[in-house]
Amino acid sequence: MKHWRLPVFAFVAFAQLAAPASLIWKREQTLRHGRVWKLRTAPVDPVDAFRGRYVALEFEAEGQEISPPPNASYQQAVFATLRENAEGFAEIDQVLASRPGGDDFFEAQLRGKTVSLPFDKYWVTERDAPAAEAAYRAQSGRDKRNAFVTVRVFRGDAALEQLYLDGLPLGEYLRANSGQK
Repeated sequence: MKHWRLPVFAFVAFAQLAAPASLIWKREQTLRHGRVWKLRTAPVDPVDAFRGRYVALEFEAEGQEISPPPNASYQQAVFATLRENAEGFAEIDQVLASRPGGDDFFEAQLRGKTVSLPFDKYWVTERDAPAAEAAYRAQSGRDKRNAFVTVRVFRGDAALEQLYLDGLPLGEYLRANSGQK
């Protein structure tokens, strides 16, 4: 009678490990095999620009007006594809209700005639957070548009790869500008 406990325990333990492992595996596959896209960031309201240990990001592509799929509703999950503009930055190309073929698309949320991208936080260490927030605000203002991110897109997933300020990855930018006030 008691022989069933060990197999049930093993199954439950496996299930508990498999769920987070599959999420990690999916993100690693996206970072390893996904196509790299550059997205220009947009200014963020300075009052709510930083919460905890991440830099809150907004993107110009989120303000881009799109043609929503027929019969689509607000906050519906949709699939988006990107195209590269003349400056080398990504723009929304198509928004589809059903999963497209190929590997180069990601899931987003419909917001009327715009989409909300699935990534809006760039995680930083507690030590770097205040300097990262100030640097991001300085480089992404309305008069100065020197901030962008690289994102990898692969089979419906999108992973934020790097935040660039004035052409440098965030860590390099902070080291290069640590003495300036």
